[in-house]
Amino acid sequence: MVSPSVDAPSPVPPDPVATIVRLERRALRERAARREAEALLEARSQELYEANVALTQLAGSLEAQVEARTRELESAVARANEAARAKTNFLATMSHELRTPMNGVIGAAQLLVGTPLTPEQQGHAETIRASGELLLSIINDILDLSKIEAGHLVLESRPFDPRASLASIDSLLRAAAARRGIGFRVRVDDSVPDLLLGDDMRLRQVLLNLASNAVKFTSQGGVALRLAAGVPDGEGRVPVELTVADTGVGIPGDRMETIFEPFAQADASTAREYGGTGLGLAICRRIAALMEGSLEVHSEPGVGSAFRLRWRASVVSDAAATRPSGAPAPSSPSFSPSISSSDAAGASAAAAADAPALRILVAEDNEINRTIARALLGRLGLQAEVAEDGQVALDKVRDGRYDLVLMDMRMPRMDGLEATRRIRALVLDCQPRVVALTANAFEEDRQACLAAGMDGFLAKPYRLDDLARLVDDVRAQRVPGLA
Repeated sequence: MVSPSVDAPSPVPPDPVATIVRLERRALRERAARREAEALLEARSQELYEANVALTQLAGSLEAQVEARTRELESAVARANEAARAKTNFLATMSHELRTPMNGVIGAAQLLVGTPLTPEQQGHAETIRASGELLLSIINDILDLSKIEAGHLVLESRPFDPRASLASIDSLLRAAAARRGIGFRVRVDDSVPDLLLGDDMRLRQVLLNLASNAVKFTSQGGVALRLAAGVPDGEGRVPVELTVADTGVGIPGDRMETIFEPFAQADASTAREYGGTGLGLAICRRIAALMEGSLEVHSEPGVGSAFRLRWRASVVSDAAATRPSGAPAPSSPSFSPSISSSDAAGASAAAAADAPALRILVAEDNEINRTIARALLGRLGLQAEVAEDGQVALDKVRDGRYDLVLMDMRMPRMDGLEATRRIRALVLDCQPRVVALTANAFEEDRQACLAAGMDGFLAKPYRLDDLARLVDDVRAQRVPGLA
């Protein structure tokens, strides 16, 4: 049976009012969302603006702080540099002021020792001389340490004979060891080259300090110095080792490194019993560091000590070792390889008897030091004229012929440097040898003297032997073959 068909219902047309309401609601929601987004964007923009302002202010503040800190640091550096200059000037002044009277003390003692005296008087005079030498060594130690700490100590690089260096220490200390009843032995291995490149004066300073300490702290047995060298490398440098061994009191293990500190000694009683400032080993280790080497110690209380200095040195050929004509020999106040004796002075005086007289001028503003210089030259059979300042020295050289001018650096009216420059500018038949005889004893003082035209440098206090060698050198140049 067929069901009758039913028609599908027609779609209901949308209600316009409802549609409008729905759209209005949507529009309201969208406007509300947009306003919220705009408000959020505005808030975020405000936050970004405020953050940017804060960062700009912070950057400005930081820049101002950096500038202020930079100015503070620049000011601190300037103050530090000024303090360093003040320290250097103070040391130079103190060195000069201390050495000037020391020259009078040691010079007068040398003169006194050479006069006819009773045994008791001779002993007193020798005590004055020895005490003056000891005081000078303490002054030198303090100034050397100050120069090292300030970075002003620079090692020279010259050819030297290491065997002669040890021989000089041997001649200095063998008698002192004998007086203590101990042995003193020096050995240089065949492996050591004949000539090395380095600062011989500073090496001898280390040698003398280590060896004299060894003698001082040894009452039985002996002291042995040994110099050895290894195989040269491809650059012509050899490892060198210097050992100073003794059979003395030794050093406790907990004090092994302390002894290298300034003013430190192995025991509080050391200074009372043996004397000394405790500066020597500190200076030695720092010189070793300047040599790019090391200074170490091995010791056992009651058995003895062994100090080892190790460094690398360049080997020098004989041809390269020749000193250029007229080049000044190195000189320094901190160490003199000779102790005043009559040998060199006697030889110089004997040579003076057969040689043409030398005309010598001593330019010195200190009356005591003028007297000392003339008296010491008199021991060499020489007479000298004097000038109280650089201007007088210049006038005398202009008007008369001199073979040697001993020139002080610090003088009123005209100092020794300016006087030397003006002397060198004079047209003379023969320019004199001009040698600094000065209490300005720093290396920069020596360089300044040489730059001004001086031929050599002798620091106060100087010894009769120093003058004798200087005079012999001048005499040899004036009359070859006499020295």
